[in-house]
Amino acid sequence: MSEERTDSMIKCVCLVVWKADKLLLVQSRNRQKYYFPGGKIDAGESQQEALVREIDEELGVHLKSDQLHYHSTVVGPAYPQKDMETELNCYTTSADVDWGAIQPQSEITGLEWMAADDTERIAPAVLKWLEHIDAIGEKR
Repeated sequence: MSEERTDSMIKCVCLVVWKADKLLLVQSRNRQKYYFPGGKIDAGESQQEALVREIDEELGVHLKSDQLHYHSTVVGPAYPQKDMETELNCYTTSADVDWGAIQPQSEITGLEWMAADDTERIAPAVLKWLEHIDAIGEKR
């Protein structure tokens, strides 16, 4: 996931995909932790436009802006940066995608379906998102 830095805040847009109680998470450049697919918003792009572009670049999936649905925004510790936070603007999609056939692209070196309790391998901001979901009582 590429990043846009604003002082000590990295603002990101990401896609949340749940399937059989597992999250679709990606690994970038062989880093230890996995996080949501997505990335930075380029100048002049909306969040949806940025997410469409990032998902195409990272997963080779061609989504349309009207297939994306805002879900939530959370702030948590950035990874792998230290002493920074990241803002995750999270979306879901109504697109009919064969997620099992996805192949990593670009800087993505791993793609996995992970259980929420696999906390050792999930990036801190994604763990914050999971805490948020639990706090509002949303069913996974």
